[in-house]
Amino acid sequence: MTTLSDLPPDLVKEILSRVPLRSLRSIRSTCKQWNILSKDGTFLKKLIKQQQGKRTIWRLCEILTVVMMNCSLHLMRVNLQRGGLDHPTIKTTGKLISLDDSYQVVVSRVCHCDGLLLCTTEAYSWLAVWNPFTSQTRWICVEPTSIRHRKLWYSHALGYELSQGKSLRIYKILRFAGNVHEVYTLKSSDSWWVLDVSPDWDIGYDNHGVSLKGNTYWYAKVARVGFLLCFDFTRERFGPLLPLPFECFSEDAVILSSVGEEQQQQLAVLFQHRETFEMEVWVTTKVEPDAVSWSMFFAVDMGPLTGFRFCTGGSFIVDEENAAVVVFDEDKNVEKPTRNTAYIVGFGESSYFREVDLGKITTGKEGFPHACSYVPSSVQ
Repeated sequence: MTTLSDLPPDLVKEILSRVPLRSLRSIRSTCKQWNILSKDGTFLKKLIKQQQGKRTIWRLCEILTVVMMNCSLHLMRVNLQRGGLDHPTIKTTGKLISLDDSYQVVVSRVCHCDGLLLCTTEAYSWLAVWNPFTSQTRWICVEPTSIRHRKLWYSHALGYELSQGKSLRIYKILRFAGNVHEVYTLKSSDSWWVLDVSPDWDIGYDNHGVSLKGNTYWYAKVARVGFLLCFDFTRERFGPLLPLPFECFSEDAVILSSVGEEQQQQLAVLFQHRETFEMEVWVTTKVEPDAVSWSMFFAVDMGPLTGFRFCTGGSFIVDEENAAVVVFDEDKNVEKPTRNTAYIVGFGESSYFREVDLGKITTGKEGFPHACSYVPSSVQ
């Protein structure tokens, strides 16, 4: 009897390239030969190309999302399709905690860029640049060299520099705390170098940056007033403070996210007033390190729906096709939150509001969940 192992290698590649992307881990665990094949760059590119059409259709009804909860990473599918307004769903596909297929680590923070996840370990002494799709991991020591800096809790961002006519991406990491800003280049560097930055603005530690076209954007504050700020990874410098489409202060909720994929990707911002609970979501029509313009996506009074304000350190995703947003936060309906919760707001012809329980909060660290849209990539 002929088995798959008896078939020519090229034919096996052709067959396995038609397997759904979500089944890639099952392929790897089947046998040693398939595990090796599944990490081959040629095979991965073929797998993605073969399913481009399928993924385009799939993304009309589902958004693949990586969510950090309880110091672990979870892969979720968010379905807000208009045909299912009565039952929008968020399903956990699996837990992403084995960064190199050998042992599990505790993740304290995560950010996403170009299919790569930058994971900060619990002890803040190591970073892992991880591609869940290829199972490749790059470990980087982040132990500060200066005794003066060892007690600082660093924030990190992942981005890339475009070179050789914008055809080559050189990935870099920015880390910062207080007035200390350092850069690490994944291609050639084994050390961090300090940037000459004298900030007159502040980026809160709980303020996660959003990667867009290789650069990272933050909600920054000068005194109590909020602005948009970009770090340009190609020039290795911060751009000027950019205006937000609303007037906001420290007590307001301001959360950044992204919309779309690759070169069509835009920045989105959620604003909720500290007193009225009115919520607005805006999307950029143009965004560069030194320029931005905005368009209103929708506005809704959350007072009658929730009666509370979301956390600035939270996160949200936008579904333009199905006219909805999903905000990831703690259970705000109780005095002491114990559950991770997703709040779904649909608008337009059929407005609706839903709360989805994502599970119990089991750790006091990074209490609210952090989510980002994710698209598999074969980036090495």
